[in-house]
Amino acid sequence: MSGADARDGDLRGQVRALLVDAAGAYRASPAEVVLRRELERIDGPLRVAIAGRVKAGKSTLLNALVGTQIAATDATECTRVVTAYAEGEREAAWAHLADGSVVEAAMRRTPDGGAFVDLAGTGEGAGRAARALRVELPSPRLRRLTLIDTPGIASLSAELSRHTEDFLLPWGRASTGGGDGGGDGETGDGRGAGGADAVIYLLRFLHAADVGFLESFRRTGLGEATPAHAIGVLSRADEIAPGRTESVDLARRAAAGIGRDERVRALVQTVVPVAGLLAQAGSRLAPDELAGLLRLGGDPVAVVDELLLSADRFAGPAADTGVPAPLRAVLLDRLGLAGVRLAVALVQLGEARDPAGLAAALTARSGLGELQALLRGQFTDRADVLKAQRALRVLDDVLDTWPHRSLAGLRARRERVEAGAHALAELRLLGDLRTGAAAGHGLGEDRRAQMERLLGTAGTGVHDRLGLPADAGPTEVRAALLTALDGYRRLAENRMAARPVRRAAAVLRRTCEGLLRPAAEGERVAEDEPGRPGR
Repeated sequence: MSGADARDGDLRGQVRALLVDAAGAYRASPAEVVLRRELERIDGPLRVAIAGRVKAGKSTLLNALVGTQIAATDATECTRVVTAYAEGEREAAWAHLADGSVVEAAMRRTPDGGAFVDLAGTGEGAGRAARALRVELPSPRLRRLTLIDTPGIASLSAELSRHTEDFLLPWGRASTGGGDGGGDGETGDGRGAGGADAVIYLLRFLHAADVGFLESFRRTGLGEATPAHAIGVLSRADEIAPGRTESVDLARRAAAGIGRDERVRALVQTVVPVAGLLAQAGSRLAPDELAGLLRLGGDPVAVVDELLLSADRFAGPAADTGVPAPLRAVLLDRLGLAGVRLAVALVQLGEARDPAGLAAALTARSGLGELQALLRGQFTDRADVLKAQRALRVLDDVLDTWPHRSLAGLRARRERVEAGAHALAELRLLGDLRTGAAAGHGLGEDRRAQMERLLGTAGTGVHDRLGLPADAGPTEVRAALLTALDGYRRLAENRMAARPVRRAAAVLRRTCEGLLRPAAEGERVAEDEPGRPGR
């Protein structure tokens, strides 16, 4: 366990103790329900919501992340209720109904091996009355993350859009212990009852509704949440330059441009491009479908180019190709026209020569791997910190809503926990650097980027924080840390520097000091290993 991991675990333990004591003090009251639920959450997987406008590709991305076709993607508005996907021993689903009851729903199989939740047997009108769904799958991908699919923001249905806002922004719309059902742990009714610890926000371009929602999430959803709680995804990235093998690079540049927008920088850690349909290619395309793409890639270029002019032409009758129309229709459904164009181009250029190679090439160009690495480095690796921060905000809300003089000591303990938690100080500083509170005052772009990296925006490991290659040895790591420590110590003590800059440097100085302890231990271990020179 690294030094950071140990500190984060200790923070979780301190916050858990606060919640236990507070729940005991509020025994047999609505506040106890909220606090007990938060206790369950702090020991469970991180809850990450997938949000965005209608048809942004949320359900498609969720399927790719889970690794199976589980969320509906073929309707005008696929997700009509908030749906949580968690790890379980078997495939199962439960519907949380408006009357407060919870009933098991049937899981049905689709012809292509996918699954869906059938609400028909849960009672008359249950489909309309369902406020939330919980789906459990025996998937290791859900061991550390519970993924939550949400209805589209700015939905055609104001009610559907409100479901998402109520879930993700429980502090902004609902009241503690309120809601018509009293809160069920999935829907977001009542402060602390639902919500998410972090969010993946999908956008196809920068829209005022996207900025407005993310601003609300930062301001109210998590109580002064920082950009560390959100990752932006430029979705359907293969449609930016359809059919061109360099479409990934073009999409990456487009995502970087959105990420540099000061409004976006203040709201999300980064923006990465992902093509959800391509991301599913490796697990969803059948052997005959991959073979069909390979045959198309081998047909005369002029014939294929004409066939790919439009979706109607591609799926219609064509005498000059050996791929039958029904199979072409399936390929169009699986990959979309842009994905089919890319697959054919990869075959024509010789970058994919067999079914396995084609599936791998499509998945590699989807951007899914980069997003998964980002989720590990930014969400799961700092899950204890994100959950602890949320739990402290819930505790604040309870103490403010149900004040009691006997709990003054508990509030003082809570303040001491936050004041002593350096990981929380790092999150606050990241927010200050991104929102401008500490971004000016003579800090150049290079220095600000260096500070953000040291705070973990490129990953929470010591190599990531220092910008060192993965094979850098303990001696090299320690030397880089000492250099950074000396620089931030000098800056923190420089009376000519602005006060926000000195405060930022003091936080980063402590970060370096915390990283030095395990780095020094690693150097000693390396020196003691026989046959291995110290670096």
